[in-house]
Amino acid sequence: MLVELEGFAVKPDKIAKAHEWMAFLQQHQAQVDATLPAENMQLEHIFSITIAQRLYLCWYSNQTAPGADVATSDNPIDQQHVAYWTECIDESVPPLKFKLENTFVPPAMGQNLNFHN
Repeated sequence: MLVELEGFAVKPDKIAKAHEWMAFLQQHQAQVDATLPAENMQLEHIFSITIAQRLYLCWYSNQTAPGADVATSDNPIDQQHVAYWTECIDESVPPLKFKLENTFVPPAMGQNLNFHN
C-alpha cells in the first residue's frame, strides 16, 4: 500500500477559489468517489492548514499501487479538479512532503497490509 501526505501552497490571491474547490468536491462526493478506482485509491483525505500566513491544502492518500494520472483523465470531475489545481496551487513553492515513520493498525485489520511511503 502506498501512503502519502503532501501539502501544497495556495496562491495568496486564490484562497476564496480554493475554498470553492473544496466545496465543489464535497458537493460532488459520489462522482469524486467514483473516480478513485482508476487511481488505485482506497482512501483520500484533504486537509487545510495555514503556515506563516500561507494556506496549504494537504492530501493524505492510501493507494494499492500507482494509478492513472488524474491530469490525463477525460472524466469531467477530474478535469474540473485539475482546473482548480492549476488555478489555485502555487507550483513555485516547494510542496510539504511528509515521511511516513510508523503505521499502527489493529491486528484484525492489518494482517495483509504492507505500507510503503
